[in-house]
Amino acid sequence: MNHVLSLICLTGVILLFMLAVPVAADAGSISSFSPTSAYRGDTVTLTITGSDFNTSLVKYVRLYYDSDTTNITDSSISSKSSSKIVAKFSIGSSKTKGSWYVVVVNSDGSETMSSDAFVIADDMTLSAISPTYAKTNNDDVSFTLTGSDLSDVDDVHLYKSGYTNVTASDVSASSSSVTGTFDLTDIDEETYKVCVEDLYGTSKCSSSVTFEVTTDEVGEIDISSSPSGAIVYIDSTAVGTTPYAATELSVGSHVVKLTKDGYVDWSKIVKVTADDTTTVDADLTAVTTTVITAAPTQLPTTVRTSIPVTTIKVPTSYPKTTAAATTTTQASPVDGIVIIGALGFGVLVLHRKF
Repeated sequence: MNHVLSLICLTGVILLFMLAVPVAADAGSISSFSPTSAYRGDTVTLTITGSDFNTSLVKYVRLYYDSDTTNITDSSISSKSSSKIVAKFSIGSSKTKGSWYVVVVNSDGSETMSSDAFVIADDMTLSAISPTYAKTNNDDVSFTLTGSDLSDVDDVHLYKSGYTNVTASDVSASSSSVTGTFDLTDIDEETYKVCVEDLYGTSKCSSSVTFEVTTDEVGEIDISSSPSGAIVYIDSTAVGTTPYAATELSVGSHVVKLTKDGYVDWSKIVKVTADDTTTVDADLTAVTTTVITAAPTQLPTTVRTSIPVTTIKVPTSYPKTTAAATTTTQASPVDGIVIIGALGFGVLVLHRKF
């Protein structure tokens, strides 16, 4: 009997304890979110869809990478309902690249995490690819793709809607370039967009960076000229001198140009057909030399003019004047010097005119 009473008491205590401890509310579940990726330095508005979100308890949304990495917390929740939450995030330029998980956090501490990852990556840009074309059925076409923020690229492929992608092999990436090899065996002759994808699944295609797969059918042009020995250019590339047989030319139109010293340049668009030879015979025109005789230059005429001449009288030193003993003359401020010698002594007299 005592055991029964003890059991009843214990059960009551457990019930009272359970009633006293609050039970965390259901945080709901996340089914998807959009967008699924962003670039470092971006501000992104994330729309989270799911079920059973408790709008009265939803406090914030965060992005979680791992326990050693600081979470990214939304700057604001613009709207929320039981099936959708819209939150805004600022992705710092120094945030870790890779897979982050979306977490909805309630004010009571309960939370729910997405099963899919939100990817943070660099904003890759594509500038150019070299070469820009190659023939179909060529199984070893090496290329170099240039751009920026390409260090995480691990896939390069050619894309055109309705056609099978052409995926590169031996891909090697740096920050500004990616190299690899295309196998164009049985690839359709088309112009394809160049696309890349990084380690985190972020892809980037460029409509301005394209690669053309051309026909592997070839033909020939036999080129001669009169006179012979002219330099032959095919599509701006010097290939030899006439007479010349240009073989293995791709089907289509090619520009043939001939140049020779003393003759006018000759050019023509020549169409090459598959497994056929097109003959070109150019009659070069000699350059006409025109001799221009210059008319004699008339010597300049000398014109004499009367130029007035002004005579300037330059003053000279005062003339010396010899005066008689009895005549008074006007000369210099000092009339003269009289030396009288008498009795062994001399007197110097300076007479100054005032």
